[in-house]
Amino acid sequence: MNNNTPIMLGIKETADNWSITPNYARSLALSGKVAAVRVGRGKILINQQSVADYFNSSHLTAESNTETGSITPIPVKV
Repeated sequence: MNNNTPIMLGIKETADNWSITPNYARSLALSGKVAAVRVGRGKILINQQSVADYFNSSHLTAESNTETGSITPIPVKV
């Protein structure tokens, strides 16, 4: 029998699991960036696979100077 039950964790457990703050975990859930459900009186459970997918699809964009490897001097007033 194949068990396709997603792993769901609370805000604190998600934050600890992914080394993020509880506020950031909550904001990901409330903004809809990751799959989450409310259970009981306000408890939020977050789907851990959706968190992994979110972080795997996120990337930093480099400025044009760092992409080419050139160095731009910082102007200094003397």
